[in-house]
Order: sequence, then structure tokens, then C-alpha cells
Amino acid sequence: MVSSVRGAKFVYDELHGFIPLKGIELELVDTPTFQRLRRVKQLAQAWYVYPGAVHTRFSHSLGVFRITSVLASKFISDGLLGEEEADLVKVAALLHDIGHTPYSHALEQYLLVKYGLRHEDITTWIIEEDPYIKDVLIKYGIEPSEISAIIRGIHKNQTLNMMLSSDLDVDRLDYLPRDALHTGVAYGLIDLDRILQTITLDKNGYLSVPIKSIHAIESFYMARLHMYRAVYYHKTITSYQLLLSTIYRLMVDDPNIRTYLEPYVDPKGILDSVKEGRFHLWDDFFVGGLINLVMNKDLGSKELRDLIGLYLRRRSYKVIYERIVFSDEPIRGSLKELVAKVNEALEREGLSDHNVKTFLEVISITSERDTVRIIDMGGESRSIRAFESSIVRNLPKYMNIFRVYALPPVEAKARTVLSKILGHEVSI
Repeated sequence: MVSSVRGAKFVYDELHGFIPLKGIELELVDTPTFQRLRRVKQLAQAWYVYPGAVHTRFSHSLGVFRITSVLASKFISDGLLGEEEADLVKVAALLHDIGHTPYSHALEQYLLVKYGLRHEDITTWIIEEDPYIKDVLIKYGIEPSEISAIIRGIHKNQTLNMMLSSDLDVDRLDYLPRDALHTGVAYGLIDLDRILQTITLDKNGYLSVPIKSIHAIESFYMARLHMYRAVYYHKTITSYQLLLSTIYRLMVDDPNIRTYLEPYVDPKGILDSVKEGRFHLWDDFFVGGLINLVMNKDLGSKELRDLIGLYLRRRSYKVIYERIVFSDEPIRGSLKELVAKVNEALEREGLSDHNVKTFLEVISITSERDTVRIIDMGGESRSIRAFESSIVRNLPKYMNIFRVYALPPVEAKARTVLSKILGHEVSI
């Protein structure tokens, strides 16, 4: 429900209640490019595991804007931030996810592997090149490149960078409780009110909280860790993201289907769509509709249609091997060697990456550079990891995940190959 009061519009949000929008933020929200976020799910294929996880990037972006507005007002009152800087970071918060691909990280996986293209790159293109977004920013005297600099964490004002991108940033403060609400996973609940009431800047300009709020920050870190395991890197959710990424790649590689996907097939095409004001047409509906068209008209290869059939019937890759290691140093190097070895053996045995998938991810639990700082009774601030009494001090810094997924017809063969490499029988 949206209502108008004194020139502002209030959008009701399930997490934050009424969110007021006026001026530049209202005009940005009304653009086709921002409205597109209504049609991009926040958690990609998470709804295949948690049916309620159908919330969108639109509601999340409004939530991040709301939290940023509250935090910016507090910093202004405390003399830590100027009005002009606050306006900039609020706009950046609103637009921080504007470049997410359809189904969020599922399709980004394809673009990342093939082209090294991330949604942050697309976000920069949109802010600086999209006629709808760029024109609104310029109308209000804002340089688009300054907004993209905040989102990329390279703005000259480090406070703005940290507000939007750090361990305790406005993005995480919204998506953890929002995703917990929609998945029903209680692990993501945090004491948001307490954090927003007490968060400040230390003498060096770092985001900090007083020692009396350390329990709220510990709970925040624990929530992140549990949500990584229960939602964001859930083995089944990941399998559907890998499946959809494979389906999209096969559709792009088929010349008869590729024409329907253009220009959203490579970085140049995506950038052209941004410049021409057509990016807003690339959403979950676009991809889902094409998948249905392929099946309805028997387009593409049988292999492609078989994979789509599995996706539509909620059948996907099954984990046949999983290794999760918590560590204080990333072990990506040794795991990469194992991945290469496994991929080589699978290919040698005639198992294509359509049938068997390897997955490697190294997740930072606590950032070396941006760890939350705690202000002690004497007014000095230190990383929360520096406090002997803190639970966070004893948390590992990284979670390393390596998995091998296989479709049922080749599962037994893939297990045999893996057993030979690992030197023991593979089971999970």
C-alpha cells in the first residue's frame, strides 16, 4: 500500500513499517530500471527449499535505504556527517543492488565464470549510463560517478564506504533479518534496534559500537555464520543455482535460442542495453518465460530440454561429496588444486560438466580490514576480535566449501571416480 502525505509517499515494508520517499529517492524508485527490481528475487532459487523466500531486490533496496536514512540522521545529530554526504549515501543505498542479474546470483555465476563480470560492474554501468537513472541524478545535481564510487567502496569519504560496505554495513543489517523472516530461519534474527541506537564512529572515523553493545554485535556475527550455512550456501539451493546457470549457458550457446536472449548474453550486449534504456526488460520473468518457450516449442537440444525438465519438476544435482573447512586463513589454493584434479578425472571418464558440477567458495566470516570496532570504557576502540571476552575472537575467519554435484544417472560413476582420487569411499 502506498499513500501520499505532505508531498511524500509512504511504502509499507514488512520489516521496517512505513518507509517515506520524496524528491530524488521517489523519482529514482519510479524509474523503469528500479521498478525492474520488483521482478528479481532476492534469494534466487532459495524458494525451492524455503517456499516463502519469494521476496525481491526491490523490497531489500528500500529496506537498505531506510536503515541508511536512520543511521545518517543519527550521525548528523551527533555531528559525524554532513547533510550533503548523508544525501549521497542514501542514494547509493537505494541503488546498491540495481545491477543484479535475473535470479540474482544464479545467472551472475554464468557471467562471472565466462567473463569475470559481477553485478557490481553492471551497477556502475547503470548508475553512470542508464538514461533513466543518470538523468534523475543529474537533475538533482549529483555526479553519477560519485554514487558508484560509494557503492564500490572507493569514495574519498571512508565513512560513506563503510556504511555501505563493511562487516557491519546497512546491506547486511537489512538482508539478514529480511531473509530470516521470509525463509523462516530464525538464525538470522539480529538486534537491529540496539545496533542502530548505539553505532557511532571512533576517533579514526571507523564504524564502532560501545562495549555495552558487544552482545548485539556478537549475535550479528553468529547470525551471519548460521545464515551462510542454512540459506546462502545451502547445498540444495546451490544445486538449483548451478542448474539454472547451466541452462542459461546452453541457451546462449544455441544460435536458435540465443537470438531471443540478445542482448543479454555478454558484457557488451548488457552494456548496450543499459545505454539504450532496455536493461529493465531483463528480469526473472524474461528468463522464466524463455525457459517455458523452449519447452513449449521443443527448441534447442534434448540435453537442454532434459535439464529444464528437471528444473521445472524440482529435480536437480545431488551432492555426492562435501568438504567444509573453517580456518583462520583461506585455503582456496589447496582446494583449487583438488578441484582441478577432480575436473580432469571427471572429463577423462566422459562426465561432462552438464552432468557433474564442482563448487568451490571461500566465505569471509570476519573481515581483516572491516571488522567491527568496539569502544572500551576508556574511549579507545579496537577490533572486536581483540577483546578476550568476545565470542567473535574465537570464531574462524573463513568458511571454505568444496562440493561435487551429480545428476542421478551418473551419480554412481561420479562417486567411483571421486573415490579413486580421494583414496576412500565417497558418501554423504
